[in-house]
Amino acid sequence: MSHDVFLISIDCLRPDYVGAYNRLRRQTPTIDGIAAEAVLFTEAVCHATFTTPAVASLLAGAYPPRTGVRLLLGQLCEPTITTVAEYARRAGLTTGGFPSNFILNSPTGLSRGFDYYRDVVDGHRSGRGGCWQTGDQLNAALDRFLTDAGQQPVFCWLHYFDLHDYHVDRTVPIHTSYPRDLRDRIDAECLGEFQTVLRRHHRLDGAAIILTADHGECLMQHGERGHGHHVYDSVLRVPLIWRWPGLTGDPRQIDQQVRHVDILPTLLDLWGIPRGEWPADLDGRSLVPLMRGESMEPATSYAEASPRQLFQGDIKAIKQFAGPEMQAIRTEEFKYIVHDNGDRELYALRTDPLEMANRVEAMPDVAEQMDGQLRDLLRGRESCFASAAIAPEDEQLVVQRLRDLGYVA
Repeated sequence: MSHDVFLISIDCLRPDYVGAYNRLRRQTPTIDGIAAEAVLFTEAVCHATFTTPAVASLLAGAYPPRTGVRLLLGQLCEPTITTVAEYARRAGLTTGGFPSNFILNSPTGLSRGFDYYRDVVDGHRSGRGGCWQTGDQLNAALDRFLTDAGQQPVFCWLHYFDLHDYHVDRTVPIHTSYPRDLRDRIDAECLGEFQTVLRRHHRLDGAAIILTADHGECLMQHGERGHGHHVYDSVLRVPLIWRWPGLTGDPRQIDQQVRHVDILPTLLDLWGIPRGEWPADLDGRSLVPLMRGESMEPATSYAEASPRQLFQGDIKAIKQFAGPEMQAIRTEEFKYIVHDNGDRELYALRTDPLEMANRVEAMPDVAEQMDGQLRDLLRGRESCFASAAIAPEDEQLVVQRLRDLGYVA
């Protein structure tokens, strides 16, 4: 019988604030408990710096140029892309999707393959407003879903948004509110109740749990509070904790770079889906050999960011997204960034992990080599863009929700 699989993404969670990654942090006993029976990847990266395009790459196993989700309210534009939920159904699992914010609702196409997908239509209004729901509501919906599933094995994706709201408390610095909300709202409430729900249905002990984030958070590194402004590691690096019964019983740490696009092919491998049925143009690869202790060639990753991914005021005045304003290619040693105005950045990550010293002029050969790698990576990958997933009658409501969430000035 197949394992239950729960893919959890936590909005704007940085790995260095999780105890399993940083022993000086002790705010996350629930996450740390999952990690105690899991493989922990220390160099996992995402591919976009806003939630919707980042989640699209997570669920579709493809970089943003192929998913077409280049906007905060973007839409899958490639009908041939098969999502992880569609493959889960082929593997015999009942599938449930639990987004927490209207920017992940089904018009984006992210609901593709889910037997049940719970759109957020009457969300919880926080101090920042907007249409989003707290983790207790997601967990209550998961509880009902598991009751309906009976004895059937399930694949569930849950996206917890509660940490995104750490900005609200203006009485304390963000370096206080962020770890506090991670401890109280994410670890204790969202994930603690998540485990309670699974335990109630006798599904916790045998469950496979994959825990990650859609992206990280700046927290005033490089002068920014949140995310979306750049492609530095404060936003691109994410936790990736992989618990899979029979494979990851003893806790292990893997320091090799891995990517969100690797999650889908890893699940295909673990589900036993024949290689001939895998997409021919996968951007990722299976991590099963790494989890078994085998060696693999180093991987290179792609990411993009653009302020044009957001709506600026009048929704009708949006610039159509013709390409990213920032493209980045990352290896374990270097990060290379190209801006659409021609500016370039190069960082030696092993000696400069905070990316403070631009080495383009000091290391021109490396910069040129990585520029070629970036061009090669994108060559042959069709770049597509889909219009925003918004009904015309909802324009003003959407603009107001984006403004309330802090996405529109």
